[in-house]
Amino acid sequence: MRKGVNSVFFIQLSLALMFIALGIVGITNHNSEWAQFGRSVNNLFGKNNDLIPVLFAVLELIAGVLLLLSMFTNVLPGRFLSIALLIIFIFWAITIVMNFFLDGFAKPDFIVWLSRVSPQLVILSAIWLIARDPG
Repeated sequence: MRKGVNSVFFIQLSLALMFIALGIVGITNHNSEWAQFGRSVNNLFGKNNDLIPVLFAVLELIAGVLLLLSMFTNVLPGRFLSIALLIIFIFWAITIVMNFFLDGFAKPDFIVWLSRVSPQLVILSAIWLIARDPG
């Protein structure tokens, strides 16, 4: 690779663009899977508003922008970015467990389930990789 481009450059770029897109979609579209997850969490605590999905969408948007900025500038402390990514990692892991293990394990069949959960696990791994070494 060229000097200055580390081994996780494209993973970080992909995550940044994905988080920016998910954040914008989450803010503008309240019927996304993340919004439904947020409403489920709200219902567990007896609340009936859309605060959690919107907050998570804003966090994703901020994390995406921070990831992108951290690739090209040194103005962001890596610790701040790592904390934001750790929060997203936790929510992403909880969502995977709720959607693929507690509600619909191996449904409709194992291969279809595996094809749906695998990309989510790749994203979770990429978040972990970048959170451990944000630059």
